[in-house]
Amino acid sequence: MSLGNWVLEPGEALTRFCVSASREERFAEFFTGEAMDMTMDYHFQNGTGPSEETFCRQIFRQQMAERSVDPAQALPRSQVTFVGESDTVSFSSFNRLPFHVQRWLEVELHAESAGLYPFQLSTCGGVRIWRDGAAVASFTPFTRNTQQSCDVLLPLAAGKNTLLIHLEELFERDTHFVLRLIYRGDVSLGVSLPNVEAKTLDALTHFASGMRPELTAWNNQARIRLAAAAPAHTVHLEGEIHGMGNDNFTPRQVDFGAVSPASEALTLEIPRDIGPAHYQIALRMRCEDVCITRAIGVNVMQPLGAAEPSGKLQERKLQALRHTARHGMDRTSRLLAMLHCGEVTDAATPLLLDTLQRISAREDCSDFSLVPLLWIWRDHEGEHFPPALWRRVRSTILGYRYWLDEPGNDVMWFWSENHTLCFHAAQYLAGQMFPNDLFLASGRSGEQQREIAARRLAQWFDAVEQHGFVEWNSAPYYPVDYIGLFALYELAADAWISERAKALIDRLMLLSSLHYQAGIAAGTMGRVYEKELLAGVLTELSAYGNVAWGGGWYNRKCASLPLFCASDYQPPVDTHRYATLQQGTLSASYQAGGGNIVVWKAPGVSLSSCVDHHTGKRGHQQHLVDVQFASHYDAKLWVNHPGDDEPGGEKRPSYWSGNGVLPRVMQVDNRAMQIYCLPEGEAFPWTHLYLPGEAFDRVISTAHSCVVKAGEAFAAICCSAPLTAVTQGMTAGNEYRAQGHRVAWYIEVGHGDASDFDAFCQRMSTLSVRLDDSDTAVAATAEGELMRLDLQGRCQVEGVERAFPADAGCHPIVIYRGDAQ
Repeated sequence: MSLGNWVLEPGEALTRFCVSASREERFAEFFTGEAMDMTMDYHFQNGTGPSEETFCRQIFRQQMAERSVDPAQALPRSQVTFVGESDTVSFSSFNRLPFHVQRWLEVELHAESAGLYPFQLSTCGGVRIWRDGAAVASFTPFTRNTQQSCDVLLPLAAGKNTLLIHLEELFERDTHFVLRLIYRGDVSLGVSLPNVEAKTLDALTHFASGMRPELTAWNNQARIRLAAAAPAHTVHLEGEIHGMGNDNFTPRQVDFGAVSPASEALTLEIPRDIGPAHYQIALRMRCEDVCITRAIGVNVMQPLGAAEPSGKLQERKLQALRHTARHGMDRTSRLLAMLHCGEVTDAATPLLLDTLQRISAREDCSDFSLVPLLWIWRDHEGEHFPPALWRRVRSTILGYRYWLDEPGNDVMWFWSENHTLCFHAAQYLAGQMFPNDLFLASGRSGEQQREIAARRLAQWFDAVEQHGFVEWNSAPYYPVDYIGLFALYELAADAWISERAKALIDRLMLLSSLHYQAGIAAGTMGRVYEKELLAGVLTELSAYGNVAWGGGWYNRKCASLPLFCASDYQPPVDTHRYATLQQGTLSASYQAGGGNIVVWKAPGVSLSSCVDHHTGKRGHQQHLVDVQFASHYDAKLWVNHPGDDEPGGEKRPSYWSGNGVLPRVMQVDNRAMQIYCLPEGEAFPWTHLYLPGEAFDRVISTAHSCVVKAGEAFAAICCSAPLTAVTQGMTAGNEYRAQGHRVAWYIEVGHGDASDFDAFCQRMSTLSVRLDDSDTAVAATAEGELMRLDLQGRCQVEGVERAFPADAGCHPIVIYRGDAQ
C-alpha cells in the first residue's frame, strides 16, 4: 500500500500512536466512604481479593462510564508509544491512593476505499475514539486489572483518517492500564503519525528495541549493550528513576546526555546519592522531534564484601541496626533502628512526618508503617521530637481505619495473609496502648478494638498454623509477615498471642534456613517478583539470614529487620546447622499453603521445588523450581512458562516470575522434573530456562540440554523439545527457549571435585528426556532410566515408586546424608 508510512496487515495490532503525558487527579478524596462486608476467608490464596469492588471504583464507574468527554480538551500528544515485542500499549503503574489517570492518543489510518473496518478493542480501563472529530466508539468497562474486549467497526473514509483516542482508568494500587487494537479486516491499511518523521521513528524504535540492559549496576553505573546502532542524528537520553517496592523514594529526573552513533554500549550514570536497591528507569530517547520511552529495570548493587564477621547473634543484630540507621531505605523501621541504637540523624524528623502522612492518608501498605510506629510509641514516646509531633503521632494512630468494617474510601489491601496479619496486629496493639481512647473510624474504645483484633488474630493463627504460608519462603513477603509477628512477640500483653507469634517466627526461621545458600535467600517461593529472583542479594530476607546465621551481607531493605534486631528473639539452634551446611547433604519436605515443598542441599548448591500445586491452572507469582549455587549470588537457574511478553513487565505472572500455566512438578532428592501442558491458543506456546551464562564457570550446551558448573557444584538441564539460545534483546545470553504446548524438563544437581564433574558430564552426555503420548515424561541416560513422571503425579526414580512423604506437615522432615555436620 502506498498510503501512509507503515502497513497494518489483517490480524496485526495497532501499536504506534502519538501519546500525551498523563493527567493524574486524586479521586473522591473527600468522600467519607463506607464499611465493606467484613467476612474474611482466612484460607488465603494468592491473586484473590474482595468479591465486591471498592467503594471508590463503584463511584468512579457511576461518574465516568457514561460521561461526555470533549475531544477539544485533549492534551498535546508529544511522544510516541513504544511496546517492544508486545501487541499492547501499556501505561500500567502503582499508586497507593485512588487516582483518576487519563491519556490521549492519536494515529492516522489510510484506507483505499470508504467502509466499516473491524477491530477488536481491549482495555483495562475505558476507551473513547473519534474519527476526524466524530465519535465512533466507546468502551468503558472499568474492571480493575481484568482486560475486557469488544468488537468495533470503525467507519473510515477513503484516504487519511485521524483517530483520536481517550484512555482513562482509576488507579488502585498496582493497576493495569492498557489498550490493544487488533485489526480484523481482510485488506491492508496504511498507518502514519501526525508530524512524525517515519524514518526517524523507525531508526529510533530499532535502536530502542536493540537495547540489552544489564540487570546489575555497579558503582551506580547502569550499562546497556546495543544490538543496533543509534540513528545518525543525535539521540538525547533523559530518564525518570522510580523506586520499586514499598520504600519511600521520590522519583528523580536525570539527564544522561547524548548517544554516539558508533556506540556499542551505553553507561547511564545514576546519581551517587541513590543507594543500592531495585529501581526502574523510564528512559526517554529523543531524536530530532521524535520522543519514545522505554522502561528499564535495574538493580543498583552494593559492594559485596561480607558483613563484619561476628559469631554472636547480639553483635550481628547491633551491626544491622547501625547499618540500617545509617543506610536503610526510608521506612518507619529505619526510624526505629535510629532510636533503638541511639544514632538519630537529621533524617529522623522527615521519616516520622512521612510515616504520619502515609498513615493519615490511609495509603496502601500504610499498615506496614503503622506497626513499627506503635513500637516506637511504646519504647520512645516523648523522646527526640517535640510534644506537638508526639501528639500528632497519637492522633494518627487513633484516626486510622483498621479493618473492612470501619468506614473508608481508600485502596488499602486487606486480603493477603501478610496484610491481614499487619492490620490485625496494628488494631490489637493500638487498642492495647490506648485502651480508654476513642478510635475515630470505628467509634470504638481501644479496649474494644483490642478484643476484636484478638479474635481475628486467633483466626489468622489457626489458618496459617494448620495450612502453612501461601507465600511460602517468599523473599519479599516473609519480611512483611515478620512485621506483625515480631511486634506481637515483643509487645503483646496476652501471653497466648506472644507465644503463637514466636512459634510462627521459629517456623519461618527454620524453613528459611533450609533454603539459605551462601548469603542468599533462595529457593521455591509462593510469591515473588522478578526483581527478587534476579537480585537475591538485595532482598531483606537475605539480610535476615546474615543476622540469624552469618555468611552474607546487610543491605538497605528494612521493612522488619530492625524489629528482629530490637527484640530478644533467638532462632532455633538447628537453623544454624541447616543454613551453614559445610559437608554432606540434607533433604527436607514440608507443606505450605497448598503446596508440597522439597529441598535438597549440598554445600555448593541447592535445589528446591513445590510439587502437586494446581497443575494446569493459571499461575500467579508462584516460583516452583529453583536452583541456587554457592559460588556467586547470580549463579542460579529455573524454568517457567511466561505470563507476559516483556521482561520486567507489570503482569502477574510476569516473564520470569510465576507461570502462565502451572506445570506438574516432582522432586526426589537432587532430581526434579516438570511437565507443561499448554492449552491450544495459548499466547506464549513455549517455556524457557533462565541461565545467566556469565555467572557460571562452564556452560556446555547441546541441542536439548545444558550442563553448568559453578564452584564445586554442577547441574544438568534437559528438555524434551529442542533448546534455542536467545541471542537478541534484553535476555540475550540468559535465556533458552523450548517451543511446544507439551514439553518436559529435567534438572539434576550435584557437587564434588573436578573428577566428580567429569563423571557427571560423561553420564549426562547421553541424557535424554521424552514425553510420550500419555504425557508421561521419562529422563534416561545410557546407563538406564533416571526418572519418570506422569500428569497424575506418579513418579519413579530408577524404577522405584517415589512420592511426597505422607507424614510431612507444616513442620519439615529433615534428613542428613553422608558426612553432614
